[in-house]
Amino acid sequence: MGVITASLPDSVQQLNGLLDTHHENWHFTWLEWLCSQLPQVRVALVVADEAQSGQFHSVAVWPEEGGQDKLLLDATEETLKKKQPLILPLNDGKHHIGSYPVFVDGALRAVVTLMLSAEDETELHKALALIEYCAGWLELRLSRNLLSVVARDNQRQHIVIDSIAYVLGERDFEHAALRFVNLMGQNLDAERVVLGFVKNAELEVHSQSDSSGHSKKHELVKLTTQAMQEAVDQQESILWPELDDHNRVTHAHSQLASEKGQRALMTVPLVDKESCYGAVLFDRPSEHPFTREEQLTAEALTNFVGVVLEEKRQSSLPLYAYIFRSIKNQLSLLLGPGHLGRKITLFCLLLLSIFFSLMPGHYNISADAVIEGAELRSIVVPYDGYLQKATLRAGDTLKKGELLAELDTRELRLQLMSWVNQEATSRRKYEEALARSERTQVQINKAQSQRARAEIELLEYQISQAAMKAPFDALIVSGDLSQRIGTLVRQGDVLFELSPRSDFRLAMYVDEFRINDIRQGQTGQLVLSALPDQKFSFNVTRINPMAEVIEGATVYRVEADFENRDEMLRVGLEGVSQIYVDDRLLISIWTRGLIDWMKLWLWRFWG
Repeated sequence: MGVITASLPDSVQQLNGLLDTHHENWHFTWLEWLCSQLPQVRVALVVADEAQSGQFHSVAVWPEEGGQDKLLLDATEETLKKKQPLILPLNDGKHHIGSYPVFVDGALRAVVTLMLSAEDETELHKALALIEYCAGWLELRLSRNLLSVVARDNQRQHIVIDSIAYVLGERDFEHAALRFVNLMGQNLDAERVVLGFVKNAELEVHSQSDSSGHSKKHELVKLTTQAMQEAVDQQESILWPELDDHNRVTHAHSQLASEKGQRALMTVPLVDKESCYGAVLFDRPSEHPFTREEQLTAEALTNFVGVVLEEKRQSSLPLYAYIFRSIKNQLSLLLGPGHLGRKITLFCLLLLSIFFSLMPGHYNISADAVIEGAELRSIVVPYDGYLQKATLRAGDTLKKGELLAELDTRELRLQLMSWVNQEATSRRKYEEALARSERTQVQINKAQSQRARAEIELLEYQISQAAMKAPFDALIVSGDLSQRIGTLVRQGDVLFELSPRSDFRLAMYVDEFRINDIRQGQTGQLVLSALPDQKFSFNVTRINPMAEVIEGATVYRVEADFENRDEMLRVGLEGVSQIYVDDRLLISIWTRGLIDWMKLWLWRFWG
């Protein structure tokens, strides 16, 4: 490509113009110097995005009296799309358009486009290399602008953070508001700073900076309030004197500035979540009008520090005012524009409330339930003895008369034989004494014979009770003696508990808050945990008046009989029952518990 032969600016004035990167005509100075290095250039254009907003604008055209050629603009747009250098030949074969992008920190910030004449491709590449060389000055300006923007943003962030810390450090809202206006006056070099809050759609002045030497006469306060209200109504910052691009209503600000002898004013509204709750007014001499950068700093302070101050103000309000404000805000969101989701939700809730307030439904009381046998028979040990036989256990079914368990009777039979012999001996002696007319001996032998007979009858009865049999067709509810064969059992020990196989009753445990709605004869349905797909109907037969405590809850036992016997029912099955009471409005059914709780709560505190 050859050696780049670009030279430094040929005059001190031109060099100073390039070094002064903040000069408003810097781009034309640079472009003029660039074109002086390329005599074959016909026209040149520079577009740049100095505001870093993504919008590129024309900043310089050479020659100065020339216009923006459409071919240059098309080549610039193509370079912005492709983000790479571009060379386009024209139809005459002598002229070309060269376009070069300029990057800063990897982001496209400017494009330089020239129309020049070149004899061959080598000369074109030399021209493009020269543009790249000279573009270093353009990169320098853009980099300095970027650094200055970053520095201003960092400074603004430090001011905001320090101000938030100072405001949070105050013990109450009044001191925090005074500290806020003083900090705003120091950071923006304002003689007077006024803080006001919106109350009932009207702004009221709350605090002024203590550095203000202005009087608080009524006319001045009135004009200040009107100027701040002007910014609140528009929800936009207002500057006076106005900037070129400042398109706001400023009538109240002009009146306030004239009243005080032509002052510079700036009012920034306090906005949080689309709601304007106040405003801040800055006042200083007209010789120092507020700039765009000061406006950005003021808006940053009010947006962040103002929210903190508003939180302190809300926390200092009495409870009734806080509740009223919250209700008012919610109503404004519901009745005002926007917030379609809230409105749809409220409309649906109203429709549901109306529907449930007019629609009747079945009032059922739910309760935990368990199936019990209609009778529970205990099989107990008739006398002390040793267990000889027991093959059944809990869960087995048996028919009436079927053997449950049997005790060892060998010892009883031996005793029975002994008493039989004694009875025979006593009877024989009784007959002999009777034959000899020995009246005393007759009575003794007769008594011994009667005693022996009593013992024999007792032993025979015990032997007959040794085999314990089922008194009816039953299901063994509890008892397992298979591991106790041969062990000693005592009289009265429970060996088995039996329940009828086909005779059940349902035990339900109703909460104490609902027991007054239960009556005998009411019907209901039962769903068992083991059979969730089936429902069993029942009738309430008995209500136990004594309360019980089960798992920390006070309940009453309610008994019921099944309407139809079902082979699937078994003693011990648990589930959930619903007792039908009557038909009521759905809203009264679902709010019954809440209403009862509120009645008790009110009675507890107010009687």
